Amino acid sequence: MSIIGRLEDTHSSGGTRMRRLIWTILAAVVLLVWMCGPVVAQNAGPTMQITTGLDGYCRQDGWCPVRVILSNEGADVEGELSVVVRSASGGAEHDVYVTPVLLPAHSRKVFFLYLPSAGLTSQLVVRLLSGEKVLAHQQASVRRLEEADRLYGVVSSSPSALNFLSDIAPSGRQAAVAHLSRGAVTAPLLPPDPLGWEGLDVLILNDVDSTTLGAEQRRALETWVAHGGHLIVGGGAGAARTVAGVADLLPVTVGGTRSVDDLWALGEDTAPGPYAVAEVTLRDGEALIEQEGLILLARRPHGAGTVDLLAFDAGLNPFTHWDDNIQMWQFIVGSEGTGKPGPYIVRNGYAARDAINAIPGLELPSTLQIMAFMLVYTLLIGPANYLILLKFDRRELAWLTIPTLVVAFTVFAYVTGFQIRGSAAIVHQLAVVYVPERVGTGRASQLVGLFSPRRTTYDVYAQDAQVHQIPWDYYGVPTARSAQSLHVIEEGGDSTVTGLRVDVGGIRPFVAEGYASVPPVESDLRLAASVGDLRVVGTLTTKGPLKEAVLIAGGQQQRLGDLEPGHEVTINIKVTGSATMSYYNYPSQLTEQIMGPGDYWNDRNLYRRYEFLQAILATEGPGTTSFGGTWLTPGVYLVGWDEENVPLPVEVVERPFSTVATTLYVYDLPVAGLETGATVTIPPGLITRQVEETTGVDVWPENMHMGPEAEIVFRFTVWPGVAVQHVDELYLDMQGRSYGSTSYAPTVSLWNQESDEWDVLDVGWGLHSIPNAGAYVLLPGEVLLRLETDAEREADVESLTITIEGQR
Repeated sequence: MSIIGRLEDTHSSGGTRMRRLIWTILAAVVLLVWMCGPVVAQNAGPTMQITTGLDGYCRQDGWCPVRVILSNEGADVEGELSVVVRSASGGAEHDVYVTPVLLPAHSRKVFFLYLPSAGLTSQLVVRLLSGEKVLAHQQASVRRLEEADRLYGVVSSSPSALNFLSDIAPSGRQAAVAHLSRGAVTAPLLPPDPLGWEGLDVLILNDVDSTTLGAEQRRALETWVAHGGHLIVGGGAGAARTVAGVADLLPVTVGGTRSVDDLWALGEDTAPGPYAVAEVTLRDGEALIEQEGLILLARRPHGAGTVDLLAFDAGLNPFTHWDDNIQMWQFIVGSEGTGKPGPYIVRNGYAARDAINAIPGLELPSTLQIMAFMLVYTLLIGPANYLILLKFDRRELAWLTIPTLVVAFTVFAYVTGFQIRGSAAIVHQLAVVYVPERVGTGRASQLVGLFSPRRTTYDVYAQDAQVHQIPWDYYGVPTARSAQSLHVIEEGGDSTVTGLRVDVGGIRPFVAEGYASVPPVESDLRLAASVGDLRVVGTLTTKGPLKEAVLIAGGQQQRLGDLEPGHEVTINIKVTGSATMSYYNYPSQLTEQIMGPGDYWNDRNLYRRYEFLQAILATEGPGTTSFGGTWLTPGVYLVGWDEENVPLPVEVVERPFSTVATTLYVYDLPVAGLETGATVTIPPGLITRQVEETTGVDVWPENMHMGPEAEIVFRFTVWPGVAVQHVDELYLDMQGRSYGSTSYAPTVSLWNQESDEWDVLDVGWGLHSIPNAGAYVLLPGEVLLRLETDAEREADVESLTITIEGQR
């Protein structure tokens, strides 16, 4: 064979070997893929994404919603989402909040947990558990906001355009902007329970499709607004789809869109257009800004809240100067606070425990009774037993009579104690429910105490409620009685506390909070001016029973007694108030107004009511008084008790129990204001005073002490029904004394809305008429006042009030 032939044979055999090698490698790869494929699929577990609060923000002493998205590409999963939070009672104990999870293969679901913010740290961990096995977990951060801070929620196709709102904050506080949407989709980041909305002050919907809101989210939005939220809906080119899901809340009916060259009605320095403006027709409310028949800003009240329609795109800045845009939004949202009433919640843990422990009909024997029992026991087992045996000359029977007497008295004590405790658990409930004007849903905060006649554990179910521990006591010190942690299952808006351990004769307390339907109150009240005073007159009718009802208005009250459903009551109450009133309804005064005269300390039922009021009327630090997280603002309130029903039913699961229930209803009643054009004098009793900032000042119910270099800022707010459009006179009455000089008084300044700065007044102690009064009364009827002392002197301010005269 030639050399060429041998080379050809060699090449042919080499090619064959190469082909065999390639096929061998391919076969091995296929086999490996076939073997590993099922293993990979089998190991693929669920994954999670977490959003805490409202874009990470949670309000102090409120509820923090946690949104969890679970995705599962593996086998079916049945388990629970679990979060551990620090117990509000302090110490090393921790509460556990869980929600059941059923996640089929190849599915994706959204779950919400609601956690008490008081127990949250800056980081929390959410775990997906199946039994003891952790299937997935993720850590998320929490940003805390104080109660007086402001949180804006933005749902917009371009949310960053509204980030400047973080610069518009109440005096001395901070503001933050929460982005609550992803693109043009509104629904995913908004919780379905209105408790999860309470940390939000203002919500802005702009250029989004609001019909993507689910039914539960829509109800939560309406409830949030009714209880003090501020909803602002933007217009512009996207107005039709933005208003589609919230049209019935708006003050206007939205039509087409018009292009305008300028928005000169907003101010002098507006940039040239064109601007797309929604054409609207006023339906229920008022137009705040108009331009040649075109409404640019319309507003309507809804319960305790506000709904605005901004006809142009809310994300636009129509001004040539940035500060002008800030001023416009300050006008819309208010520069000194939203006026939103906080929730009526338990704040004083010490008083709360005293109230929940005072179960009517369940009283321990008095000290005198115990001493009498011990005396009889001692006399019978000692002298009486000896004398009887001595008389019959049978003293040797003492070995029998003494044990018999001991057993008899033991059985008697046991039977007596069993009769006192009973054989079934007792669920003791004390609730407070705030109901805004013309709203059928109340916000309830409910103390629950589970009494057990024996040592055992219970499962307790709370309908339409979220559950947390009673807070620390009045002095901020954890109490040993609350050392036990809670294990709470949240499902479908309800909560179940499992494994609640109660000692024999013990009471285990906790708090349930939520929203519930309430019996309505119909009224036709109005303000009437007569010579020298103002009165609220009219009638009201309750649809549910109210015991020991009282009408509170302007610091005055009219006792109405027990009101039966359907019974009409005539109202005629003077609301002028006292000229020396420095605080509106301080807790001690408000407690007396609600309860009336009585022996609070020796009557057990009155005592539990009294302590319950102390628990919700707690002082929130220097000078701020809480009735629902804020002052009981000027207005007319119907307050009464229901001794049979509670808004959030609580029951023991699969165990016999009885219920003792008391509910305090607080109805905010609508009152027609004075007619336009009327001349009115607004007394101190119709003007609240609230501390905005303080440094070096001790504030008490009637007075305050200012140390050297001290400063305090007050906000005075006029009852809307008497607020004037034109101010004629502003009177300041400041009474007190100073140290080191009989004539020295704190320096007084008022905020001038025309110059946007503080004006120092030349005033001292006494009554003063303030020149240029209109510059200091801000719409809708607020006055900002500042007191300062220098480095050399101190001062005691014993009374500080203002009076306003003007035309409606």
